[in-house]
Amino acid sequence: MKHILKKSGHGIVRILCAVVPVYGDSKREWIRKIALLIALLVFIGSAVYLLDDLVLQPTHTRVVMETLRDLYHEEPSVNSSEPGEDTTIYPEGMNDVFRSLYRRNTDVRGWLTFTTEGEDLFGGAIDNPIVQTTDNEYYLDHDFLGDIDKAGSLYFDYRNDLSVGGANRNLIVYGHNLNSGLMFSRFNLLAKSNLDRARQVTTLTLNTLYEQRTYKVFAVMIINANAQEETVFNYIRTEFTDDEFVQFVDELRSRSLYDFGDVDVRGDDELLTLSTCSNKRETHLNDGRTVIVARKLREGEDPTVDVSKTVLNEDVLMPKMWYIAKGKELPEVYQ
Repeated sequence: MKHILKKSGHGIVRILCAVVPVYGDSKREWIRKIALLIALLVFIGSAVYLLDDLVLQPTHTRVVMETLRDLYHEEPSVNSSEPGEDTTIYPEGMNDVFRSLYRRNTDVRGWLTFTTEGEDLFGGAIDNPIVQTTDNEYYLDHDFLGDIDKAGSLYFDYRNDLSVGGANRNLIVYGHNLNSGLMFSRFNLLAKSNLDRARQVTTLTLNTLYEQRTYKVFAVMIINANAQEETVFNYIRTEFTDDEFVQFVDELRSRSLYDFGDVDVRGDDELLTLSTCSNKRETHLNDGRTVIVARKLREGEDPTVDVSKTVLNEDVLMPKMWYIAKGKELPEVYQ
């Protein structure tokens, strides 16, 4: 046994001597070993980062999200009967389904659901709470429970009014694009101009604290958010005159990768905008956004969408830098 340990120890020493500079090494050997150590440290650091980025953090996020989904999808009678005295002051008129979530975070403002029918080309549904605070920064790197999390949370623009009777011509929800596929990441699959996927994007369900809503998708855009490169199209406007709103909708349609022919938009409609960072390899933009825009279902309207009328937009207006990056001629609007 002593012989084995001694031999093992000698082996470790030999390995260390092969990578760690020691007295008597030549100058060239010192340089070689230092370079090897730096490469080894970079490799270990990268491995740890990838492990955290692709495994540990996403696993933590998924556990938290599953817990929140259990709380949200419980029957209200069960959802509101936890042990201990409940001293939470709930907003008047709030739907009981949000009680357990509201006890844990009073910033909760809604729940977003997106599912597909038939063969799922998106790799899973979106079934997430939406929060809101006084800025658009906090929930970039905080989860629903207030813990630091790279995945952040889905959150409403701070300017949106989610109170009873709040007037919102354009509700805006932000969510991250992540290697793990969480949050709004899968919407970037639409940036590849894939008509089969686009035809699966028909409706979104948004339940606020007070109202259940359905929205029909009518635009999918790629936007350049870098104001130093070009004039940025302001898709996150929240206030309009009637004429400005109609013009805004026309701008959205002209920039949509797809023409959702069965979904019209009127001057008195309300919009829902979902925004996430885009993948540079797909959009050729350093600071791109993938944006989904839908309009609220009207009273008595059939939620069914004829997907055969969803086609590729052959005249789509892309960001100026997209044309430059691909070496294409600029449209007249940019000249």
